[in-house]
Amino acid sequence: MSRILILGATGNLGQLTADALASDPQVTLRVASSRRSGYDRLKARFPHAEVVIADWYDRESLVKAMQGVNRVFVATPDFYTDEHLVTPNIISAAQSVGDIEQIVRLIAIPDGLTADRLSPEFLATRCGANLHVIAKPLLVASGLPVTFLNVPAWIMFNLPWFLAPEVKKHRQLAMPAVTDASRMWVSEGDISEVAARLLRGSVEDHIGREYVLTAAQRYNYPQIAGILTEELGEQVTFVDEEGPLREMMGDKFDTLMTYFRHETQAYGEVTHHETVVDLLGRPQVTVQDYIRHHRHLFI
Repeated sequence: MSRILILGATGNLGQLTADALASDPQVTLRVASSRRSGYDRLKARFPHAEVVIADWYDRESLVKAMQGVNRVFVATPDFYTDEHLVTPNIISAAQSVGDIEQIVRLIAIPDGLTADRLSPEFLATRCGANLHVIAKPLLVASGLPVTFLNVPAWIMFNLPWFLAPEVKKHRQLAMPAVTDASRMWVSEGDISEVAARLLRGSVEDHIGREYVLTAAQRYNYPQIAGILTEELGEQVTFVDEEGPLREMMGDKFDTLMTYFRHETQAYGEVTHHETVVDLLGRPQVTVQDYIRHHRHLFI
């Protein structure tokens, strides 16, 4: 029997990983939120799981959350998490509890990227990979039984989040042209299914390993617009426009643009790994698959 804690269970990937584990009779599931509002949402979504409050910045709440479990999944949120504080808290809590058999940590780091290669301006955004270049070496040095799930690519839930409003209203894919790049895209469903597989599998098979999830193809914005055109049956055109993104992000817009300036270069050399096929025994979800399945979000 695996007793699994999901730290960050209100986030996209934490929640989907919990979904993948919730119906497994061999899993006792505990899900955590750092906020009371998140606690209430988790209670409603996971009625058969134990729900707890675990504040990333409160070591004692992390200790309480980890007591009685043997595996932990960690997915920290973008923008808000200071890994200089959060990861030492997680490490200290796990060491204090003492019987954690496995920590699966979600990261997004291109091969060879380390904190000393990043500018202070970029590190200050707390966005994307810079949340993780601090955390990874701390976890490696901790001596804890860690498995890294590394996704150095964009996640497909960003397609409807960033693009759907303007596609629905104006049949336009509206993003600043300076943010365009040829990107890999990985499905959140694939990521969470792999995470669940690592958490319920044999600990000995996964401790000390890093599993890299990428995609076989890259797409730029005009190509994504072409796929939307094909799947929706109506012309969707890419336009160089920052207004919709600025409105969506509010005071985080400039921070995100700082991130984009780094991301469009740092992820260009990532190579593809057949991790989904190897672990799940099936093809991974493509951008075309994803848009077809989520067509209702764009019409």
